Amino acid sequence: FLARFGVAITLIHRGERLLDREGPRVGELAHQYLQEAGIDIRLATSAVQARREGADSIIELQTRDGDPAGEVAADVVIFGTGRTPRTEGLGFEHAGVTLGDHGEIQIDDHCRAGENTWAIGDVTGIMPFTHVAKYQGRIAADAILGRPHPATYDGIPRVVFTDPEIAGAGLTQEQATKQGIRTIATELDLADAIARPWTYEQDPRGHLGLLADADRKILIGAWAVGPMAGEWIHHASLAIRTQLPIDTLLDQVAQFPTYHEAYQVALEQLDLTP
Repeated sequence: FLARFGVAITLIHRGERLLDREGPRVGELAHQYLQEAGIDIRLATSAVQARREGADSIIELQTRDGDPAGEVAADVVIFGTGRTPRTEGLGFEHAGVTLGDHGEIQIDDHCRAGENTWAIGDVTGIMPFTHVAKYQGRIAADAILGRPHPATYDGIPRVVFTDPEIAGAGLTQEQATKQGIRTIATELDLADAIARPWTYEQDPRGHLGLLADADRKILIGAWAVGPMAGEWIHHASLAIRTQLPIDTLLDQVAQFPTYHEAYQVALEQLDLTP
């Protein structure tokens, strides 16, 4: 947003790649599009000290190995340091509520934290998103009203509202491998595969990645980088949460021209033969 108004932006990131909660390809595409917007990206770099020089803030940098990495001058410094549950001093130890290592409230499948006590949202340390907090609110309310049903977090979408949007649902390849799942994956360049990108942008962008369980023949993960990806990732989210067979997904008929057509093409690329 700021870069497109002509503001010079330097992004300093301690990690080796952007968006490391997602697969490497997602971070690679995010890096590409941010650079195309004119953003100076410094990976594996930390801010270690700051000082003022006139109207400027001077940030001293160092690499992950502790070597000097120069300085950056800026009018404004923004820190994105993450979120931690703020539960200290609220007396939970007197209410039979257990806290985790990072202060998160421990809950069961019905968001119950203790006797007549429920917790929802970021304070639980489970997927700190607004939509997850709203979901947990429904789970807790139903439990309180005597119609309990357990919360499930498989396939819940994750979206970064950049341009293009970045979305994910389900497992990454790394997570699936750790669980011992035999997988098959595919990636689709939207501009090469479907018509919708050409009706939406002058210079079409976008990619869709799918991850399938090769034995159960169901979708277990998906990611998308493209216009409105936060909208059409829900197709994959529903398939993952309900464990829809890929054969059923292949029989779906998507409206032409829409981004949802990309799923048909990508699913056809998955080779699930034994």
